[in-house]
Amino acid sequence: MGNIDALAAMISSRAQGSADGMIASSFPGLWFFRSAECRPTVKASAPTMYLAVAVQGRKRVKIEGMELDYSRRHYLIVRGEIPYEAAIVDATPDEPYLSLGLQLPPELVVRTLLEMADEQEAAGAEEAVPPAFISPLDDDLADALCRLLMSIDSAPERRVLAPLFLKEIVFRLLGTEAATVLRQVARGAADRDRIAKAIGFIERNATKRVTVNAIAKHVAMSPSHFAHRFKEIASLSPMQYLKRLRLQHARATLAERNRSIGEVATAVGYASAAHFTRDFKRHFGVAPGAYARGLF
Repeated sequence: MGNIDALAAMISSRAQGSADGMIASSFPGLWFFRSAECRPTVKASAPTMYLAVAVQGRKRVKIEGMELDYSRRHYLIVRGEIPYEAAIVDATPDEPYLSLGLQLPPELVVRTLLEMADEQEAAGAEEAVPPAFISPLDDDLADALCRLLMSIDSAPERRVLAPLFLKEIVFRLLGTEAATVLRQVARGAADRDRIAKAIGFIERNATKRVTVNAIAKHVAMSPSHFAHRFKEIASLSPMQYLKRLRLQHARATLAERNRSIGEVATAVGYASAAHFTRDFKRHFGVAPGAYARGLF
């Protein structure tokens, strides 16, 4: 069985037999979807960039004047924070529409681009970038997705290996034509080294009280210019990047037994457990307590 067939079988096994609709996984930001019938157009908006892979049936997406159909063995990339309309146009009880959805954290895309020292990004920075992209699924990407799915059922593997496979998925996508869409979250080559240094500083101090002024001072830039260039390159403000980093750390910390939500919130840099809970649920679609209960 090839990697694409193996991925299709894994998605099918996790979605078949479930009620129609979205099926959450034990890895926040990863879900499955099933529908045994065609569905009319609905309006939606993704909170962040995401990847969708269809293994059966067909879906139609309308976004910023584009109409895109993706079906069996194709994937869709949507830039995120953009309203769109979607309809399932091919699904039956015998052959329901089946797909996988996976959030692609902007901070991970930015970090991977900077590590790759992507020179093509600067050359294409002024080009119009589509809000979405569809392509046939290739064997390398399917292989990385298979490894991610195999890792999420074991708490240690989900904690240690799943984030590595997620990064590999981003890496694989950056080697395809979909890179044009992903690269949009890291625009502009000027000041790249300083922004990379700033990201390293944020990551090392994510659990501490961090301010824009302190980060800007560390990279020898004025606070206003630093904040402007950071958002221009990373498509996130420095504080948004910090918050998403803390939430990623919280996801890993929740995998440790005997940690209360308040303890996890404090460990990743939040002063308020209620604030942490709101941010976690908004970002991952599940409350931290419910996520932790699903791990064990």
